[in-house]
Amino acid sequence: MTNFFGIVVRRQRYKERDALVTILTKEYGFKTFLVRGTQGSKSKISGSVITFSYGNYTGVIKDEGLSYLNSASDVKQFDEIIKDIELNAYATFLFDLFHNAFIDDPLPDEWYRGLFKALLYIENGFDAQIVVNIMQMHLLQVFGVAPNMDSCVVGGETEGRFDFSVVLGGIICSKHFDSDIHRLHISERIVYFLRLFTKINLDQIGKIEIKDNNKDMIQHAIDSIYEGSVGYYPKSKKFIDDMKTWHI
Repeated sequence: MTNFFGIVVRRQRYKERDALVTILTKEYGFKTFLVRGTQGSKSKISGSVITFSYGNYTGVIKDEGLSYLNSASDVKQFDEIIKDIELNAYATFLFDLFHNAFIDDPLPDEWYRGLFKALLYIENGFDAQIVVNIMQMHLLQVFGVAPNMDSCVVGGETEGRFDFSVVLGGIICSKHFDSDIHRLHISERIVYFLRLFTKINLDQIGKIEIKDNNKDMIQHAIDSIYEGSVGYYPKSKKFIDDMKTWHI
């Protein structure tokens, strides 16, 4: 038996009485557990493996295939994320981004703590999109495509008007706009926020105020960066995109 801390990422019914529960564990990365007897009304563990729960768990960890979960203690939940479909969507997308970045490897401690802090900020009323956008810009480093946000990637200029080039991997100044006809053509304000998100940590998010139209442009720019440099997006992003059309 192994004791570990974890965050419940996903839960799905398995056969008649059981569940498959994916938990992001601190020591072993993303693991899928078979949890028996979750469907019964007398189940002691069912409430501890609701998606967006976190706490101390005990079970059998296997390198390959299903692991087995036996018990849980000191389990809490991100209640606001659980009951709000929009917060739920962003938190799910964040989990998927981390899974794509680290696959099944354990997360380094700073990244595990960073993800947990991001969920806490979403839970406590900070703008979910901005929280996720900041994490997205930081995760580019893990994907191996961290952009140069300090100076023009062509000439090294640090002052002037800038745009972003996905092909060249960073910001380019107006002198070198011709170097990439497919640059993002975003405003200086949006470039400013992309650079800001790369540098700041979540503890500074309370100072950020962004208008909705700028938020849309920031998201579009980050989408373009991910699609052009990382090459793919989790399917959960489509749900967020669809969700935005509901607010008509």
